[in-house]
This record gives sequence, C-alpha cells and structure tokens, in this order.
Amino acid sequence: MLVFICLFLLVIVLLNKDFSSSLKETIICSTLGFCGILTFFTEAISALKLLNATSVILFWFLFLLVILFILLKDRRKTLDVIRKQKNTISSIYHKFKYYEKLLVWVIIVFVLLLLFQGIVYPPNNWDSLTYHMSRIIYWIGNESVSHFPTHILRHLYQPPFAEYFIMNVNLINGNDYLSNSVQWTFLMLSIVSIWAVLDFFKINWSYKLLATFLLITIPSVELQSSTTKNDIVCGFFVITSLYFALKCYYDIKLKNFIFLGLAIGLGMMTKGTTYIFLTPILFLFAIFMAIKLVKNITILKYGIGMIAIILLLNVGHFYRNYKIDKNVLNIDKWEAETYPNSEMNAKLLTSNFLKNVGLHVGYPLQTHYDTWIKKIHRKNNIDINNPATNFLATPYYGPKEFETAEDLVPNAVHLPLIMFSFFVLFFIGIFKIKDNKKELLLLFVLFAQILLFVGYLKWQPWHTRLHIPIFMLSVVVIIITASRLKLFMILILYCIPSLNYNFCFNFVYNNIRPIITNTSYTKNIKISDTRFKKYFANQLQLYPEYSRIEAILYNNNPKKVGLFMADWEYPLFNAYYYDKIELRGINVPNITKKIPQETEQIDIIISTTNSKDLLYNNKRYTNLTPFHTHLWIYK
Repeated sequence: MLVFICLFLLVIVLLNKDFSSSLKETIICSTLGFCGILTFFTEAISALKLLNATSVILFWFLFLLVILFILLKDRRKTLDVIRKQKNTISSIYHKFKYYEKLLVWVIIVFVLLLLFQGIVYPPNNWDSLTYHMSRIIYWIGNESVSHFPTHILRHLYQPPFAEYFIMNVNLINGNDYLSNSVQWTFLMLSIVSIWAVLDFFKINWSYKLLATFLLITIPSVELQSSTTKNDIVCGFFVITSLYFALKCYYDIKLKNFIFLGLAIGLGMMTKGTTYIFLTPILFLFAIFMAIKLVKNITILKYGIGMIAIILLLNVGHFYRNYKIDKNVLNIDKWEAETYPNSEMNAKLLTSNFLKNVGLHVGYPLQTHYDTWIKKIHRKNNIDINNPATNFLATPYYGPKEFETAEDLVPNAVHLPLIMFSFFVLFFIGIFKIKDNKKELLLLFVLFAQILLFVGYLKWQPWHTRLHIPIFMLSVVVIIITASRLKLFMILILYCIPSLNYNFCFNFVYNNIRPIITNTSYTKNIKISDTRFKKYFANQLQLYPEYSRIEAILYNNNPKKVGLFMADWEYPLFNAYYYDKIELRGINVPNITKKIPQETEQIDIIISTTNSKDLLYNNKRYTNLTPFHTHLWIYK
C-alpha cells in the first residue's frame, strides 16, 4: 500500500504548490513524475546491487516522510486544497441529473468489484506466471535487473516498467496480494487522462461520465484490469502522450515538454506495441512543431530536453539488450522475426485488418462473420492461414460464444460504436474542416495506429489484449461524436443495459478469476480455493506436483535453485519476497547462455525432464519426485 499512498500524497503536494489549475492535469503530472522516480530509483539500486526489500522499504518510507513534512509544514493550505477539491467534485456531482448520479454509483461499484477480484485472486494468467512475475523473482534474487541466462527470453527483452512498479509494491508487502492492483490503478488514471483529452474538445461532464462508463465496460479492459499484464498501462501512456502533445502545441512551456518526454519514455519502457501507437502522434507532433519552430527557436531546446528524458528512462534496458545481440529492442533474431509480417501488400493488409476485426465480432454474429471472411479470402485467392501473416502459422478463428478469457474476449458492443463514430465524425469534419481540425487529426491518429498495427504485426488469436490502447483512445471519438449527434447519443444510451449485463457476466464468470464457477464459461477454479491453487486455473493438473515441490523447497530452504523449465516458474517462488532465493537457469540452449552467472553450490534443481538423477557441475542430484508426470525436483 505504501507505494500507492505515496502516489496519492504526491498529487496533494502538487495541488498544494499550485502546480496546475486543473486537478486532472495535476493527477497526470504527479503520476508521470512518480513513475519516473520509481524507474530511476529501481535502476539506481540495481546498479548498486541493492535491489531488495530493505532498500525499497527504506526509500519509500523516506519518500513518505518528505511528502508528509511538505504537507504538514503548511497544513492549513493543505486542508484548504483538500476542501476545495472536495467542494469542486461535490459541485459537479450535484449538477448531474438523477440518472447520471445513478451511473456514477454504478461506475463506483464496478471499479470496486474489479479491485476486489484482483486482490482475492493472485496473478494467474499464462504470461504472468511465465515471465511477468517470475522475472521479478530473478531480479530480487540477483539484487539487480541485469540480464541473466534463462530459458524464457521474454524475461529479458520485454520492457520492464510495469514489473518495476509491481516489484516495488510486492517488496514492501512481502507478497503479491496487490500485484493485480497496478493495472487497476492505471485504469483509474486512464479515466482521468481521457477526461483531460476531452477538455480540448470542450466536452462537458455529462459526456465525460459516459466516457468513464464506456471505458470500464470494454470487455478486454475489464478482464485485464485484474491482471499483471501491461496493456492498460500502455494505454495510459499513449493517451497521456497525446494529451501533452496537444499541450505542447497550444502552450509552449518547458514543463509540457518534460511531461511529454516522461509519457513517451515510460510508454516505451512498458510495452513494445507502444512504438506503434505513438508513431502517428509523434509524426504529427514533429510536423506541427517544425512549423512553429520557424518563429520560436525555444521549441528546439525543449525538444532536445524531451528526447533526453526519453533516452534516460530507457538507456538501462536498451543497453542490457544491446550487450546480448547488438539490438536495443530484442535479444534473439528468431524470436524477433516471429512477430512482424514477413510479407505485406494491399490484399494481405486487408486480410489482416478483417482478421483483427473478427476477434471482436461476438455472439450471435461471429459464425456469420467467420463464414463471410473465409468466403472473401477464397474469392480473392488469399490464404487466410498464411504463415507470412499469421503468428506461428496459427489457423484463423474468431471468438467462441460467451468468451470470458481476457486474451480472447470480443469487444462486441464497442466495435460498432467505434466504427459508426469514425464514419460520422469524419463526414462532420470534412464538411467543416476549419472547425474540426483537431477531430480529423484524432481520426488520423487512430486510423494510422490501426494500419500500422495490422500492417506490421502478424495476426494472433490473442490480439484482443494488444488492441486495448486503440479501444481506450477510441472512447474519445465515440464521446465527441455523441456530443455532436443526438441520434448517436440515443444509440449509446440504448447500449447501456447491454454493457451493464456484459460487465456483470464477465465479472462473475471471468474465465480464470470467477466469482461463480461454471465450467461452460470458466476454468474449474473457485473463489474459495486456496490462493496457491488459484495460480493453476489454466492448468489444474499441475497443482498437486507444484504443491509437493513448493513444500520441499520450504522444508529445505535452499539459497540457490537451478531451473530447467520454459514456463510457469513463478508459482514455486511466489513467497520469496523477503526470503531471498537465487534462481539460475541451467543448461540454457539459447543466446543468453553467454551471460556470466554464478552456478556453484546449487542446492536444488527443478526440471521438466524425468530421470533417476542429474549430473550438473560434477555434482549428482537425486530425483525426489520420480512419480511426477510434469515437473521434477532434484537434490
């Protein structure tokens, strides 16, 4: 909780210092500054080999004391600021009509339900157990975020900001109870960012309230907000980058360029798809700043400062990747080549677009869409399963009926709303271009993001999660269109009951974090199961063997463990936040084997291979669980 408390109090500090006249901007700036501090702190203690619970607790405790000192030094002003903001929020609420007030309480209940779900369930999706969470345990054991030999390359090259945040939270708590709350927090912050962007279009609070509802009811956003994935975090930084790009254009001040640099740099530190989503924003930003540069040379100095911030945030991660394979973004040529399309032309671009759209066509239309898209591909002599445009040659398929898995759920109601709003806003814009320049540029940004996404990345059935930033930003387009066209607003209002139902259905029957277990929609896991068992929602057959191995680890208290396994390491080491354990990838066959590591005095080896014993470093280890069928432990 300490990290979240520090962030909250930092907002009050900036309000106290009259940093901005806008509460929304103060929250955004506080968050960006806070995330920058967290990143630099993590990199600094890593460089000193001091990444451990003691250092993290000490730093954030001192940070808290400094903030409290600042606030208490002028407590009267602090109380006045809090009272003023409370009155402002109360005034906005009391101006709402009765049905808008009802929607406020629906939103509050919904977000609290998501927070609850993320706390009662541990991180238990596939990616979290494979690399999001397990890389944190490696870092803590090494007391450094330096790269290490591993069978799972994503431990290393994937941008680490979200995991930095989670690690700081978990090292203070000594457990992972609040791990999922990081994404939830950034969902709350994304609401504020969308409000801030809507201010540029002079949208009133009634529409902002509707924007909030539309955002939290995006099914993929709802389901991912209780996980340790990072697409919502990515979405926040993309929306915030757009906000500060607009701020820089309208108000050329150093602080706007600083916060734009923080938003871009932190986005790059969060997820690789950020590069795709930021490209159209930065392209337009560069053009408009270049035009203004003719009259204002200050822009050049501010721009250099912005670039410096971006590089400073990412230089550590870039350097670690570069040392492995002379590439700042990846460390393995084969893996790097599996994601981008190996062929592309107009037909394949259309094919990829239609396949990505198909992921969001829900019940009862998905069967008809699948038939139609396959017919279109046959008619145009295009292989719908072309390995040049399908990730690992995965055959195309759309969502099943009543899908509640975060990687596969369709955003079936939001998709037509987005498509209709794009169409309407475009025609409103082109007939009055002079009055709708910002609206047309926003459409260009989103359209370019979509084209770059489908043109660059191979289609995957799990792309729903990667689409999240596009859907989040598209809420802005929906709301602008609704404010211009009453008929569209009425259409959205008619969708509210459906969105309410979908939210409740996805919440109750969340595929791997269910409130009510129903194996037609969920895995066979219950909310009443032990926290450890909940890790295995996707592979319950592993639970008994992992339980036995975890018990052996607890009884033997090893200092150093050798690992020969390619996924799901985290459940075995979920309790090692205060008790240091060093993990060592052994017999690593990939490029990371050249990274030096200390492998002497390994106490225990855990492997996915079964034999009577193992010989490693001239030391023989005996199989303690020969009766297992998936995972074995050797001592």
